[in-house]
Amino acid sequence: MRNRQARTAYLLIAPALLLFIGFTAYPFIWSAQISLTSWDGLNAVKKFVGFQNYINLFGDAEFRKSLSVTTIYTVSVTLISTILGFLIALMLQRRGKSSVIYRTIFFSPVVTATVAAAVVWQLLFDPYVGVIDLGLKALHLPGPNWLSDTHWALPAVIIVGIWKRLGFAVIVYAAGLSSLPTSCYEAADLDGVSGWQKVRYMTIPLMRPVTTLVLITGFIDAIQVFDHIFILTSGGPMGSTNVMSLLLFNQGFKLFRLGYASAIGWTLFMIILALTMLQWQIRRRHE
Repeated sequence: MRNRQARTAYLLIAPALLLFIGFTAYPFIWSAQISLTSWDGLNAVKKFVGFQNYINLFGDAEFRKSLSVTTIYTVSVTLISTILGFLIALMLQRRGKSSVIYRTIFFSPVVTATVAAAVVWQLLFDPYVGVIDLGLKALHLPGPNWLSDTHWALPAVIIVGIWKRLGFAVIVYAAGLSSLPTSCYEAADLDGVSGWQKVRYMTIPLMRPVTTLVLITGFIDAIQVFDHIFILTSGGPMGSTNVMSLLLFNQGFKLFRLGYASAIGWTLFMIILALTMLQWQIRRRHE
């Protein structure tokens, strides 16, 4: 009986397993092999170079700048969206049933097609007809050339990243806040504890597992950013928004340096893995 059930289970998971092997596991292993070669994707011969691609990577000024841009983008988007998401979730909790409408509004950017949203933001940032600059001009403030200025291009794509990520943080925090025990807050009210003290000494510690989840998923999502930066700036001007995923794309599909691009991809993977493990270790220590 058990053997029959096992065969049925294997049969049911076989299609998903085959798709996983064909489109995830095999490319994953193959890319690791490619990262040890010098290959343009066209020649049949792949010249084995060992770890030379990785050595060249960390000696490459363009990669170091890309790593710096990616770090600034990832930290800014994750931390700001997490903090704002928590504060907005706190405000929505007090609105009761009407908060459902606001949750829907905040979550809509998450499910909006990124390419379509990036095109809209491109129009908003336009220095001549964009709503943002027109609003600044109405206040007699100079509007920067958001996407063409090396000082403003990165803040502009960070704003879009926060807008895209904020709704997820709001929904997760709202779900976490709704599951907190009300008895603790009722006891605090009887003791005359202020609202800020309840948030500082009760809500924030109780929401630590949720915060860990939001931070981990936020870092993983932000560090892999590609689509909206590709539409808005394509990594420019002068590499000021050239994140690692864009550098990988350019090296692999424009310059046909697939071995070097694979090395970038594996470096990105190792950074994500290290950050995830670090955050889980921090969470275990607090627990």
